[in-house]
Amino acid sequence: MEHEMKFPPPAIPGYDNKFVLWVSVILIIVVLYSTYLHHFRPQILRVPSNTDVSTWTNPKFEETCVYDRMSDAERAKVRAEGVPGNTLGDILFLDISSILVALLCFFHARKHYGKWMAFCFLIGSFVFTGLQESMWILYGRFTGTSAMVGLGEQVYGTYWFTKGGLWFFETPVSMCLGWFYVAYGCVWMASKALPKSGLVKRAVLGGLLAMTVDLWMDPVATSPELMSWVWATGDIIRIFGIPQTNFLGWFLLIFVFAILWETLPLWEKRLGRAKATGYFFIVVIAADLAVLAFQYPWCRALRGILVAMGFQHGLQIPPGW
Repeated sequence: MEHEMKFPPPAIPGYDNKFVLWVSVILIIVVLYSTYLHHFRPQILRVPSNTDVSTWTNPKFEETCVYDRMSDAERAKVRAEGVPGNTLGDILFLDISSILVALLCFFHARKHYGKWMAFCFLIGSFVFTGLQESMWILYGRFTGTSAMVGLGEQVYGTYWFTKGGLWFFETPVSMCLGWFYVAYGCVWMASKALPKSGLVKRAVLGGLLAMTVDLWMDPVATSPELMSWVWATGDIIRIFGIPQTNFLGWFLLIFVFAILWETLPLWEKRLGRAKATGYFFIVVIAADLAVLAFQYPWCRALRGILVAMGFQHGLQIPPGW
């Protein structure tokens, strides 16, 4: 695991072009069907309304982190007008800008790592984050419970996104692409900051950089003015109004994905490009499930520590958020 990826693997035009074509077709079909379900058959996946917050369940509007951050006037406005920033212009701007930034990052990755590696990063990270987010969202929505563990209060549901034109299951395509370019930027910076270090050290730095970006980005995106996604209250520790599981998840996902992606050339040498690609995506999905499963014992252990220290309610850092 201490190798350094100095050169992109040589291109295999026949395989690379077919891989890009077929994966793109499959992804487009999934996105179009998910988008259809989300907008035109919302009852199937129980998509929360953006206009009538009184219908929200798992969590209810009063059980969300953003509700705690609002003034009475802001609560009244959301009840009357719904989630802000959901006009057609807002949605188009979000989707188009995300696609353009993702394309810039993809071209950069293709230049430095080749088409195959670049496309594996793009699609791998897209699927990795889209599945992870959607599993959390749908689990909380359909069960009414959460893998998060409250300290002095019950946790109802998990979270969901409120904005998006195109969707991958229950995750906006803009979020999947956003995760791609944040992840790629952080992994790239880690490779430049620690060019002679081992893969694990670079992956740790990439994860920490991504977690730092998310530390200032999420409190803004979940503010009463934007409400880009909605979190349930009751997690053990909230940092700037965001459950700590979110930041832990960002670190783990970037850390794990960076290791898997940089190991691709080694798998190719042993298995050939076609088998290495299949193996990569199978391991990505397995790692997704592993990261999800890790969150529950982590929360249970953290809860035990805080209870032993005498805390009776979840912590808010800083107080009042």
